[in-house]
Amino acid sequence: MSHHLESDERGIILPCPTCGTANRIAYAKVSQQGRCGTCKADLPLVAAPVEMTSPAAFAALISQSPLPVVIDFWAAWCGPCQMMAPEFAKAAAQAAGEALFIKVNTDEQQQIASQFRIQGIPAFALMCNGKVTAQTSGFQPAARLLAWMRQS
Repeated sequence: MSHHLESDERGIILPCPTCGTANRIAYAKVSQQGRCGTCKADLPLVAAPVEMTSPAAFAALISQSPLPVVIDFWAAWCGPCQMMAPEFAKAAAQAAGEALFIKVNTDEQQQIASQFRIQGIPAFALMCNGKVTAQTSGFQPAARLLAWMRQS
């Protein structure tokens, strides 16, 4: 499993690269540069996929994010999903500050997956201002996923 960030109803948990303190970035502020609450160092923009751990966290994120949100619907048993993980992480890093990349485990978050009528995985949805603007599925190299996101 590639490296990802945790989240909750109030925001994304971003570790400080300087001192390691876990900082919570409110979803409404994900497009802005944050500061560590402990050492005051600048925090990087969110450049890794964010794992959605509850329907409440997902609802908060999609209603509050000023950035477009790219969703990866996946499951641990899915081979193409495992192959997709590093490409999704690469796309997230390349689009830091431009879009937020989140992961939804369809086995653990069936309620979220059912909202999108996901039939097969990996599947992807693009949301802007809380609305789905595009959906696609199947393995996508990072460059193709970014092109899809930018033209949708």
